[in-house]
Amino acid sequence: MNSGDLDALLVDARNFNRQNAITGVLLHSGNNFMQCFEGPEDAVQQVYQRILGSRKHTDVLEFMNLPIQKRTFSDWAMGSATTTPSELLALSTAQWSQLTSELTFSPFTPPGLAVLQVFWSMRQSSH
Repeated sequence: MNSGDLDALLVDARNFNRQNAITGVLLHSGNNFMQCFEGPEDAVQQVYQRILGSRKHTDVLEFMNLPIQKRTFSDWAMGSATTTPSELLALSTAQWSQLTSELTFSPFTPPGLAVLQVFWSMRQSSH
């Protein structure tokens, strides 16, 4: 995917996300991507089905899918950042599914999401 392809993808995603009250971030390193999106359950499912149905996406892995009390990326229709391969590997191998069903509605943040939040806030403060 070249930079023009990525720009087109982001424009499309941001338009769709604004229309459907979705917020989130897209991280990328080469042809590897990691995305976190949040919003109303039906809209989130619609986004995920678009991703699964796209021929541009292969080997899709879902790390976490659960109700949230508060959005993490509420200011971003689709924030985007380039990462190094090692950063993307660290984020993708963090503990995403450590929460049990009893903790789903607790104020605790899954470890993987906490790592992503720290990464994103550090990235934003450096720009």
